[in-house]
Amino acid sequence: MTVRFEDAYPGSKAFLELPALRVPAGWRIALNALSDQLDPGLCDPDSVLFSATNAATRFEIEVTGGFHLRVTYAPWPRTERGRRIADQPLAFLDGEVVHELATEDYAALIADLQHWIARCSVWVREGN
Repeated sequence: MTVRFEDAYPGSKAFLELPALRVPAGWRIALNALSDQLDPGLCDPDSVLFSATNAATRFEIEVTGGFHLRVTYAPWPRTERGRRIADQPLAFLDGEVVHELATEDYAALIADLQHWIARCSVWVREGN
């Protein structure tokens, strides 16, 4: 019997090293390369290890190679009168950094990541 890759993946080393994260609906996980086997001192500090976006709450969470976590909020674009402009793409390059953590402790990184995923799932930064 031939084992297909998609059937073998749940038992693979790459899958088993992924952290167990609680991620509510609404998040788009673009990348998850986190592993308890990573050494922050040996990782390229510019490499992205985790990236998630919640378009409804306008938050982005990113973890880079030196175990640096950053939470960014993309404010709504506004008219001259202060009204929100709907249907605009998220722009995190001009976003507001609302939290940063730099640590060498993997458990602390995962705990902080989990906290901010939960918080940013319900946090409303600005009204209409």
